[in-house]
Amino acid sequence: MKKISQYRKLGIAISILIAILAIVFFTAGTNAAGNEQRTLASVSAVGTGFTYQGQLKDNGNPANGAYDLQFGLYDAVSIGAQIGITQTLNDVIVINGLFTVKLDFGTAAFGGGARWLNLAVRPGASVGAYTTLTPRQEITPAPYALALPNVYTDESVNFVGIGRNFRISGNEVFGIRYTGSPNQYGGMYVETSSAGGWPFYGYATNGSFRAWTYYNGTTGSWYLYSAGIRLEVPSTGGLRIGPALDYSLVISNTTGSDGIRVLDTGDDAIQIGSNPDIPNYGVYIPSPGVSTYGVWSNTSNASGEWALYTVDKIIAGNVAAGAFSLVAQVTGPAALTIGDVVVVTGMADPLPGSQPYTPLVRRADGAQYTGVIGVVENRMVWEPSPGKEEFSLHSANGLATAGDYVSLVIYGIAQVKVDSTAVIAVGDRVTASGQAGGVRHMQTRLIDGMVVAESAQSVGIALASPTKGQTTIPVFVTLR
Repeated sequence: MKKISQYRKLGIAISILIAILAIVFFTAGTNAAGNEQRTLASVSAVGTGFTYQGQLKDNGNPANGAYDLQFGLYDAVSIGAQIGITQTLNDVIVINGLFTVKLDFGTAAFGGGARWLNLAVRPGASVGAYTTLTPRQEITPAPYALALPNVYTDESVNFVGIGRNFRISGNEVFGIRYTGSPNQYGGMYVETSSAGGWPFYGYATNGSFRAWTYYNGTTGSWYLYSAGIRLEVPSTGGLRIGPALDYSLVISNTTGSDGIRVLDTGDDAIQIGSNPDIPNYGVYIPSPGVSTYGVWSNTSNASGEWALYTVDKIIAGNVAAGAFSLVAQVTGPAALTIGDVVVVTGMADPLPGSQPYTPLVRRADGAQYTGVIGVVENRMVWEPSPGKEEFSLHSANGLATAGDYVSLVIYGIAQVKVDSTAVIAVGDRVTASGQAGGVRHMQTRLIDGMVVAESAQSVGIALASPTKGQTTIPVFVTLR
């Protein structure tokens, strides 16, 4: 076996140079066919192969002829672990001691750690053993690779870092660290060449895209997409959430004080619908709060629904309203309608979720049932709220029969049924009449110059006289 020694190598740098020259060659054309070639060449992958050049000497003289060469890649100058498989090239032509080969150890061969090339050789006509040349040759980086001295890789844990060579968490595969002073930005940008582009940052699992954030260069708005636009920050300011299948916003397990804090605003702090540090309260408006209304609620059906609904008591320092209402349950054989004067006959169980008992009511008749407690304002139904699991009361058309609920005006103006035979003047006090559910004026007598009224219970004061064809009159209900 002839003695063969390795003279030198040029390493990976040559492969980079050849790749660059190849790209320049294929993109230099100017004809129509060349345009297509340029497009194809520009998108072709560089690959993982690289060119290796060396020189062999045979007994001190430059070798000539065919030789079989074996190349192995290792992570140490001696012993160490082999990277990839051994590359065997047969009948490589050597001229004046020089040879050129292309080697490819796969995609995981060069992860940033040091590498050494182990070379073994035998004459091309030989079938004997290979002679291993020593020492192994270190593969050094190309000059352009040194342009990123602050990039670190650790292939043993699948990590790439810019500005740091350690992981923040055990699952991190890419990290960036900016070294700077306080109150300075540090991070990275995703840029599109077009000012109207949509630069984005995406998230995928198991090869399938799932969600991403992106900026609309045309509108200036920023979006979060996850099976639809979930969050939008318009260029004009503000924040838009949704659409969502369930809740647009959930605030849970806050460790501080307030779940949502709204500071000074030019108009409404919170608005629901379109235009025409307190741990005990769902909504808290501290003193001095706002200059006019702490909470303003306005329903589309103000005459028949609740602007505020709760099964609990309401406590307020001052209350002003058009009328005060009470919820009652219907009993007795007769159905109730709007304007009926009713009396209490007992009590029913509380509404679900509530504690106070509910009064049982039926029509007043001026004889047996005279304990008037209010005037029917609306029939009420207890059923699930639209789109919700919770039950609530709301007004409904129709007669209120036994077991139904009604809202009663107990103080304030209400339309009240009148006895068809009653003569009532404005200002008269009215009481329950002989016609069930209606009222008549309270009778008076002049005795020794004094006006004496009957002892019947007063329902309220008439605000108008009955007119033909009308069965109700407005009464200021003030029970006594």
